[in-house]
Amino acid sequence: MKRTFPVSIVIPAYNAARFITKTLDSVKAQTFKEYEVIVVDDGSLDNTGEIVGNYIRIHGLVGQCIRQENKKIAGARNTGIKFARGEYIALLDHDDLWYPNKLQVVLDKFKLHPEVDLIGHNLFMVKGGKKKGVLKTGTASSNMYKKLLFTRSFLSPSAVVFKKEKALEIGGFRENHEFVTVEDYDFWMRLSKVAKFYFIKKILGEYIIVETGASKKIEYHHKNIEFLLRDHFASYFGNNPGLFDRMRMRRRLSVVYRSALHLTIKYKQDSRKQQEYFVKMMKEFPFDFKNMAVALFWIGTVLSKKLSV
Repeated sequence: MKRTFPVSIVIPAYNAARFITKTLDSVKAQTFKEYEVIVVDDGSLDNTGEIVGNYIRIHGLVGQCIRQENKKIAGARNTGIKFARGEYIALLDHDDLWYPNKLQVVLDKFKLHPEVDLIGHNLFMVKGGKKKGVLKTGTASSNMYKKLLFTRSFLSPSAVVFKKEKALEIGGFRENHEFVTVEDYDFWMRLSKVAKFYFIKKILGEYIIVETGASKKIEYHHKNIEFLLRDHFASYFGNNPGLFDRMRMRRRLSVVYRSALHLTIKYKQDSRKQQEYFVKMMKEFPFDFKNMAVALFWIGTVLSKKLSV
């Protein structure tokens, strides 16, 4: 008979040799010890798998490193969930860190609130070893799906623990290429339809910001957010949404274009791409104060460039 655990820690890892030891150190330091760790080596080109295998053996951790061909992060998480023997799944990205009391605090909350299916907490955002702010989960809502749909994805995978049975109920993470970079946002929304969320206002770990050519990913990421939102709008509202809902949908899409415009300005990308996001943002919802502020800022940068020629 296979041994079971209260919680399975699932770590998707791709070319993680630089980070994975520190991440596993934060797992080993947990005061709550009744866990297994499952690292999914998602087709790494470095020696991630060797490092993980040696770490588990040397430190006597209960767990395994599963090697698979590259399926991206959604596929890696699904593999980890599939092999997990715990009632709860605690996700941890390969470059993030937990504080020693993370699992104990979360599991204690589950005991106090057995009706809850997902618990999230806050994380410090850390770049270059310095704290840059706090990544907050926000507040729970009686309609979490609608809140997630019309605000943003405020849940970080490394700050979330959920019941395995609920993840299986919705079919895990969607692995379609259109959801790459937004697979977690989609997962939280679909999970919120069948699960009760609870948020702890404590900082229990660190989200490590790693610069990996972010400017090149702006268009791809925002295109996928737009696809995700349109997919959920269609399934939630159908083909004939009311006027108020149409306005909310347009405002939500305008925020996506605003974010893309802001980042293309920040990284000094092609002015034609900036103009494209500007037009989309103002076409969808010109009445938002933040949209107007970013629009004026962009116009100012365009004029300053023309005057300097």
